[in-house]
Amino acid sequence: MRLKDTVKTSLRGLTSHKTRSVLTMLGIIIGIASVIMMMSLGKGAEGLILGQLSSFGPQSLFVRPGGGNPNGGPPNMAQMQSLKYSDYQAIIKLPSIAEATAILMVSGTVSYQENSSVPQVLATTPETFDLNNVDVAEGRLFDSTDVEGATRVVDLGYKVAQDLFDGADPVGKTVSIKRQDFTVIGVLPYRGASLLSDLDNSVYVPITTAQRSLSGAKNVNFIMAKAKGDVDLAADDIRYLLRDLHKLDNPTADTRFDDFLVMTQVQALNTFGAVSTALTLFLSAIASISLVVGGIGIMNIMLVSVTERTREIGLRKAVGASQGDIQAQFLIEATALTTVGGAVGILIGISMSFLASLIIAGYTPDWHFAVPGSAVLWAFGVASLVGLVFGFYPARKAARLDPIEALRYE
Repeated sequence: MRLKDTVKTSLRGLTSHKTRSVLTMLGIIIGIASVIMMMSLGKGAEGLILGQLSSFGPQSLFVRPGGGNPNGGPPNMAQMQSLKYSDYQAIIKLPSIAEATAILMVSGTVSYQENSSVPQVLATTPETFDLNNVDVAEGRLFDSTDVEGATRVVDLGYKVAQDLFDGADPVGKTVSIKRQDFTVIGVLPYRGASLLSDLDNSVYVPITTAQRSLSGAKNVNFIMAKAKGDVDLAADDIRYLLRDLHKLDNPTADTRFDDFLVMTQVQALNTFGAVSTALTLFLSAIASISLVVGGIGIMNIMLVSVTERTREIGLRKAVGASQGDIQAQFLIEATALTTVGGAVGILIGISMSFLASLIIAGYTPDWHFAVPGSAVLWAFGVASLVGLVFGFYPARKAARLDPIEALRYE
């Protein structure tokens, strides 16, 4: 029997039961659409994070507490206090460092009269504004004099200013942060949200003020620096300095024994890229479970189809159809179901990803729609493979039917 005739017979069998065929494909459609959407959103998030890290510039360095192995998982909680404000003061004096800043994140409600907001309170130094390209729309940004004097001043993000003052001029007004009074000296322009930080929903206070009035902590959450020349040389200088300051016994300079981590921009990009890829694959694997469920559904329907068409199979064998012809017919039917379902799932997945990207971009302007070509090819290939794998048993069962017994079947 010619392959062309086998294909026609297979497709005729599918179109004669349209509703059943569509319902059978639903599991494949949902699974493929979910995988495409997960991989698309993962690619968009990866692009956003890597883009924001790249914006800091190739000379950027990041120092965080909690262990020196970038691939060693979450930092040791016992080491989370290992980075101090005094470390920042020493780092900024290194000849290989152009500028640096320290950041301490403080939780607390900011209120003005009857209005309140719960932003991220960033206790930091004036260099933060330069390193992060932060400007001011009204008033001024706090400076080194405010840090040295630990003055109670605050710069408000755009959203916080709107929440507290509803369009009125906040400069010169007094707000309360954790029941401590602070004078508003500046308001930041609208920047939009991002995955790394939300400047619009942030307030900035001098780090020394926060340590004395808000948290009482001497540690910092991380230090950011910019190298003057060779960034790797600057990173080594910071490591040697912190080992000396922290009195670490690490004669081999093995970063696994440090209680801090220094990362260059390249290392940060590689780390975030690897984490993003692993997370995307993990979520896609979870979404792929529905493909297995869909495949089992196809196998069940094909077994029912074999039972329903037993007499037809017997008749075809009686007029000369071979076992290979019968098996090919049912395999083509199963593969056609999953392939068509996969194509529909790809279209739905891309459409849903595009819609989700439009929604996310409304809150995060730097978000871009992206669907990896490999995801489409992988989804289409998996859909076809599912049809072959889960269609093989029903096809084999149909091919082995005895023609005499099949013709007698009622």
